[in-house]
Amino acid sequence: MEYYVPIKHLHMLFAYLTALLFIVRLVLDAVGKPGWRQTPLRFIPHINDSLLLLFALTLWFIGPWQLFAHGWLGLKIVLLFGYIAAGMVALKQSKPKGMRIGFAVLALVLLAAIFHLATAKPLLFG
Repeated sequence: MEYYVPIKHLHMLFAYLTALLFIVRLVLDAVGKPGWRQTPLRFIPHINDSLLLLFALTLWFIGPWQLFAHGWLGLKIVLLFGYIAAGMVALKQSKPKGMRIGFAVLALVLLAAIFHLATAKPLLFG
């Protein structure tokens, strides 16, 4: 348990970086700079998200969290899948601009909900 706090802080850092990298890519697309897809910005978010997942799993194994006993954690994971799907559509160049904007907004709302659940840890379904 002595490693819990540093690992939690690393997980939080990677979560903030995930949000920042997603927003940066959305902004670059919005201002007409799709060239970011030919730069390291194309793969850096995947490395960051892999580290985020690694530290999330580490916290789950060493911490007191139980997926189904803590409703907020289960809901957070469901919202995460929604965020990933919405984010994929939002960043896909082949989709119409209006659709991409709608999915970008949805992804950001889901991301905000995930951050809320992670910080507030509300009692759900109880």
